[in-house]
Amino acid sequence: RLPLEAEIYRNERRSGIGKKLRNYLESDEYDSTPVKTNRKDEEEEQRGSVSFSPLAAKTVFWYRGAQNLVKKELEKITSSAQNGRIDPSSLSKDSQELLQLYLENQDTWQEVCLVAERDEQNGKTTTLVLNRPMAFKVTEMLGRLVLFGANANENASQAERLGPFLTAFGTDCAIYVGGPDGMGEPSTMIHGIKDLPGSKEISPGLGVYMGGIDAAVSGVLAGKYKPLDFRFFVGKHVYKDGNLDAQVLLGKYQPIACARSLALKQCIQLPKPLWHEGMYESNFLFWRYKCNSGF
Repeated sequence: RLPLEAEIYRNERRSGIGKKLRNYLESDEYDSTPVKTNRKDEEEEQRGSVSFSPLAAKTVFWYRGAQNLVKKELEKITSSAQNGRIDPSSLSKDSQELLQLYLENQDTWQEVCLVAERDEQNGKTTTLVLNRPMAFKVTEMLGRLVLFGANANENASQAERLGPFLTAFGTDCAIYVGGPDGMGEPSTMIHGIKDLPGSKEISPGLGVYMGGIDAAVSGVLAGKYKPLDFRFFVGKHVYKDGNLDAQVLLGKYQPIACARSLALKQCIQLPKPLWHEGMYESNFLFWRYKCNSGF
């Protein structure tokens, strides 16, 4: 998920607020004088270890401008509040658009999503959010949700599966919120075990697999696998009719090549957020500026 500033900049041809950013960047109002993002940058530059290409300098230029514009526009929106409430109908068209974009961005802030399924014919795509931890221990209620979903009726066969699952994963289990869709369905499990029965590779040659929960339980109980070799996702993002492609076109998401290590990494006390790792691996130009600015 791209930052709001990048979304606005990329969408200048289709968006009123994007056009406003372009005009702002070209105006005398915007002070484009380069600034150091923090003390670390200044020290590195003094040592001669920082090299700024023209393209990187351009990225810093528009990103800083977008930050300034978003801040000004949000201050304008909040100043219109009456009794602590904002009436969207009283806002200008550009302010309404920015408010909507801002709220959408907050809901999906720094999501890193794995494309789990994609149908090229009908444009349906399913993604899993990799960096929204939900729980690392399993209660009986949560175990039922993971295995059977929220709407399943209890029966004897469920009890036969639930007991071993709780024994295998009860005290050590990585469960994530995969997205807002399908929250009542059984969870999706991904892993990197090639020969796990009941699983399939997400994409040829990727080395990331989906499915095979019963085999995973048996393997953990037998000591063949560790519980944290597996990641469980409750919910997902489902895009129909090519809507994910539209989201990319609108600058909301940036596709990057899937790194197996990134997809399988558990979000447990990471030294830096998974979103930053994804941006670093994709070598995104604004990544360094954005991270070093503490934003």
